[in-house]
Amino acid sequence: MSQIHFTTVFNRKKKLNKKGEALIQICAYHLGRRKYFSTEIYIKPNQWDLKRTKINDHHYDHDFLNDEIDNTIKRIKAIIRQKKEQGEQVSLSKINEIKDSKLYDSFYDFMKEEIEKSIIKESTKKTQRRTLSVMKEFKKELEIDGVNVAFLIGFERHLNKLNLSVNTIYKYFKNIRTYVNRGMILDLIEINDYPFKKFKLKQVDGKRDFLTPDELERLEKLNLGNDLEKVKDFFLMSCYCGMRFSDLVCLTENNFYQDSGIKWLKFKMIKSEIKGDMTTRKEVKLPISEMFSSKAVGIFEKYNGIKKYLFDDFTNTEINKALKDIEKKLKSGKKLTYHVARHTCATNLIYLGVPITTVQKILGHDKIETTQLYVKVLDITIVNDLKGVNFGD
Repeated sequence: MSQIHFTTVFNRKKKLNKKGEALIQICAYHLGRRKYFSTEIYIKPNQWDLKRTKINDHHYDHDFLNDEIDNTIKRIKAIIRQKKEQGEQVSLSKINEIKDSKLYDSFYDFMKEEIEKSIIKESTKKTQRRTLSVMKEFKKELEIDGVNVAFLIGFERHLNKLNLSVNTIYKYFKNIRTYVNRGMILDLIEINDYPFKKFKLKQVDGKRDFLTPDELERLEKLNLGNDLEKVKDFFLMSCYCGMRFSDLVCLTENNFYQDSGIKWLKFKMIKSEIKGDMTTRKEVKLPISEMFSSKAVGIFEKYNGIKKYLFDDFTNTEINKALKDIEKKLKSGKKLTYHVARHTCATNLIYLGVPITTVQKILGHDKIETTQLYVKVLDITIVNDLKGVNFGD
């Protein structure tokens, strides 16, 4: 359906009132039809800029009145856009009804509605709902344009009093920024009022534990028995392939294939999915028989043919709980979680001399900067690299 266009019109009836003033109207135009409604603003003819269709500086309050008219049009456009997103058809006959309706008075109401109708993962919605809840704890009510620098500074102080980490606080503000940006797109928030131009988000490189080559070898040799042995195998599978848990549990026999004597693992990363569209997932291909002495192939063969999904025996929570028990036997001094396996893969590949660009492809990162966050340079790596340098001694 074609868009409804809006313009401002002065003195359409060519008639002045007793004060020598005439009305400014907003004209809604659609498919050859027009509908006019009042701005309730009256000015004199010499106060109107016909070329720019705005009140000129002959009126002492021209800036305020022009903004008021612009904001009225923006609000109507935003309501129309919202109704279309909800599947409603908006015709010219409904303009008066829309003009008199309200979009949002509260930023909280706006954020809540946008969270629920957005096409994002439920886990992401959960963290955004938590952000909204904490915002309400700090300030009970918040107007749609109330997210200003003063609010952000006050909210940051509130979060600091809760003894939250820098990166946790960063996530709260990142969620707020998402919906401030959304409000700007919908013309609910003025671009000039954008608070994140002055309020900068703070983030630090968090600690990412990994297993050294020695620790990885000791883990391989641990005899655990029962479910812990299986958890160890699943964890090691990611140490050798760099897979996330969400991708590991989806693997079937069909993800593995042989080509020219090389065993490959092919899968599509769930995390790369865009707005619930599975076709946007990024495909990763790993020659697992050429990595870490083909140990991933051995784990695949151990569990192949038992059931459809080879590694879905446990939830991520169950595996992380079991890894605590494994760590008691391993005694690495690290806090073992499943994601440590992904860090371990990246770090050990670098240690073995694999270029970071190749590690980037193995991990499925779009940007090299993301890979650099995972990679830890071991002391022995530095020593090995320096051994091959001629310093002119």
